[in-house]
Amino acid sequence: MGTGAGSLLLFLFLGLAGSAAPAHFGFRVLAFRHQLDRRIAFAPGTEDGGLGYSWWLMRWKHRAAGDRNLNFFAGITAGSGWLTLIGSLGVVALIALQ
Repeated sequence: MGTGAGSLLLFLFLGLAGSAAPAHFGFRVLAFRHQLDRRIAFAPGTEDGGLGYSWWLMRWKHRAAGDRNLNFFAGITAGSGWLTLIGSLGVVALIALQ
């Protein structure tokens, strides 16, 4: 891969991970707070709002609660989380290849 193409892809993946990560963490806080306020039951191991909660959201498990607002916050969280993961893996792969 030429340095121009590699640099372009690296820039793309850094931008993807860099823009999606704040969205993921911000909406994760909103989803968690909404779930607390509405007293929607947490899945086992997600009560602390940590990485387990992020993984639960990224697997779209929040839909079982049937709450419209939680679906909104958690849906954006899940989508942003997957974009962050793909962008981060792309950055690591491109750095390893260069």
